Amino acid sequence: MESTHQFIAINKPLKLDVEHYGHWKVNMQQVIQGIDLEAWIAVEEGWTHPIISDDDGKETLKPKKSWSAEEKLEANFNAKALSAIFTSLPRNQFTRVQGCTSAKEAWDILKVIFEGTSNVKRTWIDMLEYEFESLTMGAGESVYDFSSKMSSICQEAIVLGKNYKDKKLVKKFLRSLRARF
Repeated sequence: MESTHQFIAINKPLKLDVEHYGHWKVNMQQVIQGIDLEAWIAVEEGWTHPIISDDDGKETLKPKKSWSAEEKLEANFNAKALSAIFTSLPRNQFTRVQGCTSAKEAWDILKVIFEGTSNVKRTWIDMLEYEFESLTMGAGESVYDFSSKMSSICQEAIVLGKNYKDKKLVKKFLRSLRARF
């Protein structure tokens, strides 16, 4: 019987930094997709423990020994995604999701904690928009540093669902350049 093993090498451990949730979210999505695309699907669509019904119609959890190959595979994808999420959390954040049995459940809890409801999300977008509008190039700042700051704000906004049009970015960039440029 031939056995194959897959190994994923991650150079440095990814840990959630509460001040940079957007960064963690995007990286974590790629880590999970790198493990297996089906693992990411488990995060997006969810996984539930297989259930069986008895003659009376009462539903109970299906014993793992009687799972089909497909059910085992889906459970494995969920386990890989959940493991990746768990290992990326500092202890104080892990306690918030430690009882989760599905990767989607853990992902959604973290999303609500850090992105909030739609009202909180709108507030974060408004704050980023204000930061974008008030951004100016410092006297000793290089073009590269300024464009990095501007790009960082735009990428955080994208994670929250706001996209800046290229025209607006170019106008902002050109208006913000110092006279010497």
